[in-house]
Amino acid sequence: MPKEDRDAERSRRDESPLLKVGKYAAIGFEFNGTLLGGVLLGYLLDRYLNTAPWFLVSVSLLALVGAFVRLVQWLRRFSGEGKGA
Repeated sequence: MPKEDRDAERSRRDESPLLKVGKYAAIGFEFNGTLLGGVLLGYLLDRYLNTAPWFLVSVSLLALVGAFVRLVQWLRRFSGEGKGA
């Protein structure tokens, strides 16, 4: 095993449990915040433009896609795959 892989594995093992909890809590807050922001923005656009429920549905779906993309980016970074993410 190359030295850099061993160092990365060792640093992952030596991480405190509180730091791990913080990382995954951040993912949860960002995922839910993205969804909530999309729903809120869609709702406000529908009220302003009187187009219910079209903006609510479309912006919510767009926010869901964005939340999953961001989730994959975070998980790649935490697993060590995406070093530049």
